[in-house]
Amino acid sequence: MDALKSFFMTAPVEPAEFAQSLWLIIALPLLGAFVCGVFGKRLGRGNVHLIACASVAGAFVLSAIAFWCVNHAPQGGLPVSMENPFSASALRYSIGYDYGIWFAAGDFRVNLGLMVDHLSGIMLLVITGVGFLIHLYSTSYMEHDESGWRYFAYLNLFVAAMLTLVLADNLVLLFVGWEGVGLASYLLIGFWYTDAAKAWAGRKAFVTNRIGDFAFLIASFLLVLLVGAFTGQANPANYTSVGVDPSAAQTRYAEGLAFKGPLSFMGLEIMANALPVTAESNPAAALSLQSPIAQGPLEGRTFGGVLTVTLLLFLLGAAGKSAQFPLYVWLPDAMAGPTPVSALIHAATMVTAGVYLFCRMSYLLVLSPTAMLTVAIIGAVTALLAALIAFAQDDIKKVLAYSTVSQLGLMFMGVGTGIFWAAVLHLVTHAFFKACLFLGAGSVMHGNGDETDIKKLGGLRREMKTTWWTFAVATLAITGIFPLSGFFSKDALLHGVHHNHLVGFEGAANALYALGLLIAVCTAFYMTRVYLLTFEGERSKEARVAHAHESSGYMTVPLVLLAILSIVALFYALPLMPGRNGVRQPVMENFLGPVFASAERLAARGGQVKLDHSLPSIVDYLVAWVTALVGGGLAAFAYLKYFPSRAGMPAPVWARSVRRFTQNKFYVDEVYEAVVIRPVKGLGTLVFKMVEAFIDRVLVHGTAWVTNFTGITLRYLQTGDAQVYAAVMALALLGGAVYAIIQVLN
Repeated sequence: MDALKSFFMTAPVEPAEFAQSLWLIIALPLLGAFVCGVFGKRLGRGNVHLIACASVAGAFVLSAIAFWCVNHAPQGGLPVSMENPFSASALRYSIGYDYGIWFAAGDFRVNLGLMVDHLSGIMLLVITGVGFLIHLYSTSYMEHDESGWRYFAYLNLFVAAMLTLVLADNLVLLFVGWEGVGLASYLLIGFWYTDAAKAWAGRKAFVTNRIGDFAFLIASFLLVLLVGAFTGQANPANYTSVGVDPSAAQTRYAEGLAFKGPLSFMGLEIMANALPVTAESNPAAALSLQSPIAQGPLEGRTFGGVLTVTLLLFLLGAAGKSAQFPLYVWLPDAMAGPTPVSALIHAATMVTAGVYLFCRMSYLLVLSPTAMLTVAIIGAVTALLAALIAFAQDDIKKVLAYSTVSQLGLMFMGVGTGIFWAAVLHLVTHAFFKACLFLGAGSVMHGNGDETDIKKLGGLRREMKTTWWTFAVATLAITGIFPLSGFFSKDALLHGVHHNHLVGFEGAANALYALGLLIAVCTAFYMTRVYLLTFEGERSKEARVAHAHESSGYMTVPLVLLAILSIVALFYALPLMPGRNGVRQPVMENFLGPVFASAERLAARGGQVKLDHSLPSIVDYLVAWVTALVGGGLAAFAYLKYFPSRAGMPAPVWARSVRRFTQNKFYVDEVYEAVVIRPVKGLGTLVFKMVEAFIDRVLVHGTAWVTNFTGITLRYLQTGDAQVYAAVMALALLGGAVYAIIQVLN
């Protein structure tokens, strides 16, 4: 056992040397995108598949080495660490490399820096690992598409953008990846652009995300101003919690700002640590969260107030990428693209960006209970709304899409209540079972003539055995059935939501926990419904093909691997690691401890957020398990016994009304159409008319008309007759002379 432990804690390469090669993790899929996109049409289908898959596989190997390096802690030696330009203390379990200045404007500077710690290391493995399986699956799923080269180019681009997002050591580079996944999702969702509905779905995703991205940009600008104000007003006493020598710590922070710029994550973490919550908590400090900003555009506002507004703007940005209320409407339509794209977007990449962003800046979030509560409420509302809509959807991909929105809402609830490690754990387990479910749905469609209506399927258990059992495992995992990974990750998340407390909002914990249990019941219900209608019972008489066929090995092997991962990922939730006061910690909580250390320290010091570290009891586990069983049992009763027994009997009017209301997604899209889209369209039309009437007709055409009229009029005077010209001159001279005489006489 010790030999195995030593093996995994000794990296095969020197971490500091490998850190210089981190750019290759992004460059490989980016190169694949370039080659497939530019030369793919001439390379042939097989070569395109090889290049696209090999580039992501290479990125996975490099990511695995990077992950190995950040765990490097040889026996008798110190754990791996990297220098922190903002502090004398090194960053443990992290590697990174700064490739120098990227751009600068005045005092503002941004470096091109990459960093891997335990959080980004996990994300790297999920993105490249699940991404590779989806690439492999796509080689068979897209084999009949004429534009396969274009598809794989976009897919590679998507992976490269997401890797940029998680490897960035500052907000500006993260935003490049943030925009990159937005662009790639637009290209992939509207991949079949000759179909107007699919093209519109891509455009809807693009426009909706731009709203959130605009908020992200404003939040970043506010952070720049906040860092500038903090630097100008803080005194050495503010840095007492940052270094042994506060004056030296202040100087080091200023040097870090000059070297890395104000939006480096390392610098923001130091600023958060140097900001006392109240003046009483550090009387010698020049400023606290309640201190007003002395000068600049934010003059008169408090540091805490600006920070809360900044975090709420980041929440709007995260709501766009992670499909939270009110910007979730694009994600269900994202299924317009090829099914593997849905798996990639919904499981491993884009939708996790918002959760990752808040986990990365957890030290800022715990300074604002108001922002935390808002994040948790948005998550709860989104999760419940999406779960209720999923009840009545008959399209298998739509049900899974709303399920993604709902599960992301649960993660936001976890982030908003400070149980960051459980949110990340659920993100990881969700990536496995949701990718398995979407790829399973693709396999079902592949074998059933592209049928997506679950009421026109049925009985596939006997005809698609591999797809059946992998889909069943993933369904059990997402519904939270013991002992699959989803049971542990969801329970850890709900336990944290229940026991963490935001000071001033203590009552929220019980309400959020109750909502979480209700959402778990809904999840178990609609997922069991999908499974039963698709795989159990008799084959539908409306089925497109009489007998379904199982998919090829290229499609079923990824399904099998993802189903296995949906089970074994439970390891991260087991309390196997030594923790506080002799109490064992879950593996994931212990593993992410260094990443969230600042957030926990700030929460304890500020006293505004009380983080709980207890383990779920047997009663908690039983409640979670019974919740899942109740939801699944109700669905089984309804669709195996109740509804079949009422076949041919009309449903009550109220039931049809409720179903129609839910099936139409609570008419949220229609509300957006009436409240937002039409007024904006109307305003746009009005502005267009004004521009057309005044600028085009008056200023442009009017000027041309006046010039033309003047020319036409004057041409009658340009006759070319010298006698006429002489007469005109004589008359002019005579007129001038008469005028001069009159003036003299006066």
